[in-house]
Amino acid sequence: MTSGPDDSSDDTDPRRWARAQERIEDLLLGGPRTMTRGEVHERTGLSPEHTARLWSALGFPATPDDVRGFAEADLEALELSGRLLDTDTFDAVEELAVARALGQGLGRLAEWQANLVRRTIVDAGQADDPDAVVAAVETLVPTLERLQSYVWRRHLAVTAGRILSGLADPEGEGAAGNRTVVGFADIVGFTRLSRQIDETELRSLLERFETVCTEVVARRRGRIVKTLGDEILFVCDRVEDAVDIAFRLHEEVPDDGGQITLRVGMALGEVLPRYGDVYGPVVNIAARLTSEARPGSVLVDEDLTEALRATDLDLEIRAVPPLSVRGYRHLRPHVVRERP
Repeated sequence: MTSGPDDSSDDTDPRRWARAQERIEDLLLGGPRTMTRGEVHERTGLSPEHTARLWSALGFPATPDDVRGFAEADLEALELSGRLLDTDTFDAVEELAVARALGQGLGRLAEWQANLVRRTIVDAGQADDPDAVVAAVETLVPTLERLQSYVWRRHLAVTAGRILSGLADPEGEGAAGNRTVVGFADIVGFTRLSRQIDETELRSLLERFETVCTEVVARRRGRIVKTLGDEILFVCDRVEDAVDIAFRLHEEVPDDGGQITLRVGMALGEVLPRYGDVYGPVVNIAARLTSEARPGSVLVDEDLTEALRATDLDLEIRAVPPLSVRGYRHLRPHVVRERP
């Protein structure tokens, strides 16, 4: 008896892998892709140009007009975006900016999660079994989705609490606009170091750097804005917390083998918060100070120096020669240390 085309159990059969991909897409998108761009336009009332711009801002590749590349979940997302426009939650420009922020952030998260699924099935010795891949996705994705939703809501609760505290006490601490401490911490000699160690060691080193930095910054009520490979950008509302973050980073990040040494630069000033990131001259100044800081030191600008001197902290603050760096002719930084 000859087996039918769908009865093959060969794990190398491309038809089995194609069916596995369909099953995963059905799970993630809630159903198959059945609509063209024109049909999406007919059902949402949004112009093809609008949906194309939004689709691109989210980071998805363009879909040809004659391809059925949209599922019901895509339609629902576009309708939700249109609903926010109708209620004046944001305008068309903000819609695209929000889409870019979501697409970039969640795209990186999805890349990591997909690799997590891949590592899970490889470690289980099932990477050649399409059914095992589907089973891993069915098991892991709902859990990851629930955890992701919780973390987002928890962060939102913290941020909302901070905003409401400011509204309730407009004359209180931190009332002067968006005056914030901005800091950078980066690994000294990272390019040279990355050439001297293998991939496993490099991954372990970066994992340690990111893990310890995250713990230190969170413990002192700061926030990591972004991680740039061998560098973090963090912000903090209180100068006392910010300088303690800098000291604890120097204390806790270096490893026993002496491979990791940090330099930290910080500045105080007003920032423009935008879609989770921060902008303004103070960010540029902090970055310049970091590049000029000596290994193991904390270099701060004049405004932060004055603010630290007004606290009760027992610090050693020493002026260093002015810096002439691109865009800032006369930076007068200070080195800050804990007194022994």
